[in-house]
Amino acid sequence: MIFDTFSIQISMKKIHFTLVILCGLLSSCYFVDDIFDPSPAKEPSLQELSEKSIAEYLSTKEDQKYDPYGFGEIKITKPIDIAELEKLEKQRKDQGFSNPELDSSIAQKKRFVEQNNIERTINLDHFFTFTDTNERCVVYETTFTLNDTLGVKNVRAKIMQPIEENYTSILSYFFYEKAIFLAASYQESKVLSRNFYAFFKAELENRKDMTEKSAFLLHALKITRQVKIKGKFDQQDVMERQIGYYMRNDRPDITDYENVEFSDLYETIDENSNEISGYYFFHKFIGNFNEVNDTNVVLIEFNPFYEIGNIYQMDRPFGDYFKN
Repeated sequence: MIFDTFSIQISMKKIHFTLVILCGLLSSCYFVDDIFDPSPAKEPSLQELSEKSIAEYLSTKEDQKYDPYGFGEIKITKPIDIAELEKLEKQRKDQGFSNPELDSSIAQKKRFVEQNNIERTINLDHFFTFTDTNERCVVYETTFTLNDTLGVKNVRAKIMQPIEENYTSILSYFFYEKAIFLAASYQESKVLSRNFYAFFKAELENRKDMTEKSAFLLHALKITRQVKIKGKFDQQDVMERQIGYYMRNDRPDITDYENVEFSDLYETIDENSNEISGYYFFHKFIGNFNEVNDTNVVLIEFNPFYEIGNIYQMDRPFGDYFKN
């Protein structure tokens, strides 16, 4: 069998779909400085100094063009030993007079902190791209750890995803949430677009594994590109295109793939929450498997975020799978 076999009885109703509009927009995890800020010059904040340190660090990378998109908010970590030292120093200040026992405790704690290189640190997420001299672009979301002099102490990647050159502009649409829907007004297009981005960004934040999160970003960018081209979110088209790509690129054991037919798209509902738990449709294609050219029908499941799940090979006769 090319795919796992799955027996079902066909008794389904055609279901019409609309894009799920989220009630609350996803608040941005990043922000961009307002270059038109009319306020008078002021001392840079710790946030601004931290961002500058990271930007300077990344700008020195040879043979890499650095393009920043945005930063998260700084998170300051104060080790317990420093907190204890500050507590002791405040206690001495509040007393207002010398206390040999307290002075000794402070000196001992200071030595311990210095000998063990204990310091405050700043964690800051940064979303950016590197493009090499061959125009190969990689998207990064990275957590930087800075020491108490704002030097880069550690780097941990959360996203590391190569993208093709024609996706760099799509990344900008996705990150800055630009309008991509054709609508009666720009405001309506903007609302639809923001809800669309919120749906995928919320799930992107839920993905914790770097490989899985990186792959989901690319998945979201591909759908963003399709919506931008068509001006609407056509679920059926989105998933049909995914299957075509999957068959041609991710199934090397199937050659000479030729799309014949797709059924209507159906949704599955979670019985407990009554929410959409996924989608599925049937697909007929011609392909060469083990040097045998044949016609096959498969049932293809998708999760609620339109990612391909299980694929089952169906039994003949094929006609019932494509009845409306």
